[in-house]
Amino acid sequence: MATKAERFKSKMERSGAKKKPAPKKKATKKAADVDTAAVGVSATDRKVGKGHTAERNKSERAGKKASVKLEDSAGKPSRKSTRKSANRAKASSAQERRQARKATAPKARATKAAAGRRAGATKVKRTSSTKKK
Repeated sequence: MATKAERFKSKMERSGAKKKPAPKKKATKKAADVDTAAVGVSATDRKVGKGHTAERNKSERAGKKASVKLEDSAGKPSRKSTRKSANRAKASSAQERRQARKATAPKARATKAAAGRRAGATKVKRTSSTKKK
């Protein structure tokens, strides 16, 4: 059986700040209605931004995060390789990895440690006579 203090504590924990209602989601872009029963009309005509690759693949979040701008092409794209990579490989990725390897190489670490030892040699070391009592 819970004590009066435990019941009070439990009640206080349960009556905390009320959770705010989740914001309503924005409606997604919907393609124009296409009558696929008509002659010469197919479901591909229903695609959002038909004929424009960037319009169809655009996303607000990806646009903020991407280091490379998505190319919009109405016809055949000029650089298929950059479009096909779909932001998986950043242009600067190889350069960043090369710098990280260079900084963490054994030779670089040894040089950094030696420099630290040289800087530490200029400090005055306490001897038994200079120690505080």
